[in-house]
Amino acid sequence: MAENLCYTAMKKFKAKYGEIENVSDREYFTNSIHVPVWHDISVFDKIDIESQLTGYSSAGCITYVEVPSGVKNNIPALETIVNYAMDHDIPYFAVNTKLDMCEDCGYQDEIGESCPECGSKNISRLRRVTGYLTGSYKDAFNWGKQKETEDRVEHIH
Repeated sequence: MAENLCYTAMKKFKAKYGEIENVSDREYFTNSIHVPVWHDISVFDKIDIESQLTGYSSAGCITYVEVPSGVKNNIPALETIVNYAMDHDIPYFAVNTKLDMCEDCGYQDEIGESCPECGSKNISRLRRVTGYLTGSYKDAFNWGKQKETEDRVEHIH
């Protein structure tokens, strides 16, 4: 499973070659054809780059973009993004957004350290991680994939 391999392979690479800036200075390798998750890039530039690479991947080629949770209130923007991906022949596309839920009061939206309604720190954090939705990416995935998820930047400009 690629979710585990990105971390396991990095550990082995570091053991053999050490830490190399922009190659092995994170806890994971970038998976598949993706622009590195920490790279500050626009939605459209990311799609432009990855659309050129999908034909080279024989083991899957999802292209996804990270967007702010507020996009749920901007359906025309979502449609524009999806249509742009389809116009660029992206065969497998996803729009990732954060959806957190306070387990104590039920408040749902992107939540920081504590719930803005009741102050609880008992938060479920729904994230799409390499094809899988998880309410607890910090428990469901290894250390490398947790760090990769935390390093993601939103593609908003």
